[in-house]
Amino acid sequence: MIHKPVKTNRQVQRTKSWIFEALMLLMDETQYSKITVSDICEKAGVARPTFYRNYREKDDIVFNYLENTFSTELPVGNENTDDKPDSIILLFDYGYMVQNRKNLKKILSIPDIENRIYRDVQKFPMSLIKHYRDKLTPEEYLICRYKLCYQITGSLRVIMEWFSNDMPLSAENVVYMLNAMNIPKTIQYRNIPSIVVRIKNED
Repeated sequence: MIHKPVKTNRQVQRTKSWIFEALMLLMDETQYSKITVSDICEKAGVARPTFYRNYREKDDIVFNYLENTFSTELPVGNENTDDKPDSIILLFDYGYMVQNRKNLKKILSIPDIENRIYRDVQKFPMSLIKHYRDKLTPEEYLICRYKLCYQITGSLRVIMEWFSNDMPLSAENVVYMLNAMNIPKTIQYRNIPSIVVRIKNED
């Protein structure tokens, strides 16, 4: 009873890893748009029913990977010590980006992928602001939503641009720059949380 869920989870992760690696290898040979589910299954050595138990379609492979990547690189959480909103921390994993540079570059080379990422990332603000619904006035709540959309999307855009250009600045400089550009608290909206960008595992 205890070990069965762990074993199942590991098998699912292993299968997803095979499918993802198969897609990455196929992208070395042909354009993403021309790769079929059958191609991926053959390359990964899995049956089509196995594929469809894990994904609805080919695009889900990419977005599942990006979702996991950004939830690791940009896991957004509330760092409150009391009931008042304080700071929302945006983390990105510089080491992970370097380690997975080749695959991330392949994914970012897919036409229209960045626009789709920005649309998807709007889910972050929508999930975060629920935490503040009872702590802010209706006006503050709306301003908080706009602020999160603006700063999270903007920070992600800068990080992706920096990454796509082979990271010409140090990660520390990028974090410093993003924090310098973030919208500060104002007297009028002092209850709205600040947005702070940090490198994952930064001391």
